[in-house]
Amino acid sequence: MSSGNLAVPALIAPPGGPWIVAVSDGIGGHVAGHEASKAVVEALAAASRVTPTSVSACVQRVNFELCERGLRDSAFAGMGATVAGIGCGMSDVFAFHVGDSRVYRVEPTKLTQLTRDDSEAEELIEMGLLPADAEIRPGYLHALTQAVGGRLEHVEIEVHTQPLKFTGSARFLICTDGLTDMVGRVALEEITRVMRAPEATAEALFGLAMDAGGLDNITLAIIDVEPLPRAPRSPRDSARS
Repeated sequence: MSSGNLAVPALIAPPGGPWIVAVSDGIGGHVAGHEASKAVVEALAAASRVTPTSVSACVQRVNFELCERGLRDSAFAGMGATVAGIGCGMSDVFAFHVGDSRVYRVEPTKLTQLTRDDSEAEELIEMGLLPADAEIRPGYLHALTQAVGGRLEHVEIEVHTQPLKFTGSARFLICTDGLTDMVGRVALEEITRVMRAPEATAEALFGLAMDAGGLDNITLAIIDVEPLPRAPRSPRDSARS
């Protein structure tokens, strides 16, 4: 898990858990945003169970704590963060997010965004007022409709979760909007489609965002999920089948 202006090295993960890989992007000023994103990833790292329900409860708890801290200390008023990640319990793999950090499925022929941003831009797309395939959206469309914290009083949030189904190996990209605001979809798809070495892919994406200006926190992870080998069947198991 990570927050900050860096590229996370690629990870190779078996579907047998528990594990969580997540990125978080702070909002509410430099210091407050850093503290908020740190609180999110630390809470997820300390999670004793990894299920959609438990991860959602964990993020909800951090949402409440960030709002409470802002009420106690005006320097942290409105502190908050976005989060996106992939979790795995003992067998099930799932994506989760709040805000505009994203999870993508990387396939040989295409890049598919699995998450839907909690943003005003997405609402305009749903109303037909903004094209869904806009490359890089203007800054005024980046306003969030929800985040972890980020408000002057406690408001319940919806932590979006979805199962990830695959039979063989699968690759995913998790990133903050510091990547997607700097690098358009076409370039993202081209890099992830052409480059196969995960570390090189992460470095190339990070480099593109920095070359484009690197105006915001650029945090990303390339995750290769490899299926666990099936245990050999014993003679006793064969006799039972």
